[in-house]
Amino acid sequence: MNKKYIFLLFLFFTGFTHLAAQENNIATGNFSVLNWIILAVFLIGTTVFGELVKGKDKGLDGFFKGGNNLPWWAVSLALIATTTSVSTFIAVPAFVFSPDGDLTYLQMTFGFALGSILMIFVLLKEYYQEGIYSPYDFIQNRLGVKTSQLSRTFFMGGATLSQAVRLLGTALVLSVITGQSTIVCIFIITVFAVVWSYIGGITTVVWTAAVQFAIFIFGALFALFFAIGDIPGGLSEMLTIADTKAKLVLIDLSLDPHKTYTLWVGILGCTFFQFGANAVDQVVTQCALSCKSLKEARKAVGFSALGLIITWVMAIVGIALVAFYDINPLSQNVASSIATEPDRIFPYYVVNQLPDGVSGVIIAAMFAAGISTLTSALAALSQTSVMGVGGFIFPKLKTMPEQKVVNISKYTIVVWGAILGLLAYMFSFSQGGGLLALGFKVPGYVYGTLVGIAFLALMRKGSFPAILIGSLLAVAAIAWMHNEGISFFWWFPVGAIVVMATAILHEFVFKKKEI
Repeated sequence: MNKKYIFLLFLFFTGFTHLAAQENNIATGNFSVLNWIILAVFLIGTTVFGELVKGKDKGLDGFFKGGNNLPWWAVSLALIATTTSVSTFIAVPAFVFSPDGDLTYLQMTFGFALGSILMIFVLLKEYYQEGIYSPYDFIQNRLGVKTSQLSRTFFMGGATLSQAVRLLGTALVLSVITGQSTIVCIFIITVFAVVWSYIGGITTVVWTAAVQFAIFIFGALFALFFAIGDIPGGLSEMLTIADTKAKLVLIDLSLDPHKTYTLWVGILGCTFFQFGANAVDQVVTQCALSCKSLKEARKAVGFSALGLIITWVMAIVGIALVAFYDINPLSQNVASSIATEPDRIFPYYVVNQLPDGVSGVIIAAMFAAGISTLTSALAALSQTSVMGVGGFIFPKLKTMPEQKVVNISKYTIVVWGAILGLLAYMFSFSQGGGLLALGFKVPGYVYGTLVGIAFLALMRKGSFPAILIGSLLAVAAIAWMHNEGISFFWWFPVGAIVVMATAILHEFVFKKKEI
């Protein structure tokens, strides 16, 4: 990556913005030339910054683990940006703003915090002691190559689907601003994500994500302050309007497994989900493994739980939007558009209500945060497919010079970028209950299974045939739950329990027969 490519990116972006100006939709009117300049400078500046901070180590350890030389606080901010991203920034307000929405989603944050704590004390120590690149290396050391390849396959399937949803979320933001088609927006986001990942591997990913997070949280707080200030009567009036619309419901003690957001789902289902995201999803784990030591990694994961504050802030922003548009009703055309794609409501508000220039900074922050999340995924998918699956299929990779393997990994990033872009475009036709639900459903078929396999590896229990059967049974059970409309957060603990129970029962029966 050099100045020539940065210049080409600048030409590409300015050409895109010129094309974007040719179309118009419900949200383009207030996105001025100043805002476009801010957005262009922001993206090009981040690209230059990524070039400046890339690691000096040119080997595999430098490209995929940052030479284990990244400060814990930067890793922590990168973890927050990776796990919250644009999905939280636009989907949480959209959920609260929707006709049946309220604050019950915030119950999920309890489980998110517990899942991070579980990661700190259960698997992180094992990962650092064995000096691995990914959790699938840990599984391979404990349970063998076949089980690790099965885990990698599950991860790549789940990661491509979930990251495609996040890519779609960022594309929706840009689509609201420019009026361009979703496919054009997906394309430009993918180009920048590929470039950022290609520059310097995990080092560039972590530092750019950390910088974007700082602006990301500023955007959330400013939007909250401005939204409340825009309501006559301020906070008091906002809460009064929200209460009349039943938007302030926070705790749901229902035992109905079909309800998506209840306290029990938050404490149990979300704990398994977050533990899976931290412990067996290479997108997140790769960042945690780039710290200088186990002690610093634990601090990084622990402090990343503070990122849940963003979820609460964005939920309150959703309440403010309810009050604001109750006082200032949307036009019929806009209301119809929002009803079709509810995730557009917060970007629409930012573009049309915030001051010129400020809206550009906030949109740029959302846009860059979404790309930062995608860069983490591209780095993780590249590592898994080249060093994991690729090394198994093509043994020559293990004896190649490290720099050559790094170059192959960079080319793989481009391929994965194209795959994620295509999937994001396909998801744009079936947003169902919104991005918030879709973002959790798509990895639901694999996260629970991966958590179960990781626990089996920790216990050194389970043969490959039993784990394979257990994984298939877990997928079948989750498919049945999906068909029955059972909350997707229950899929994660059920998947883990089915895999573990099958493997342990098989081992018990096998040993009993031997006796």
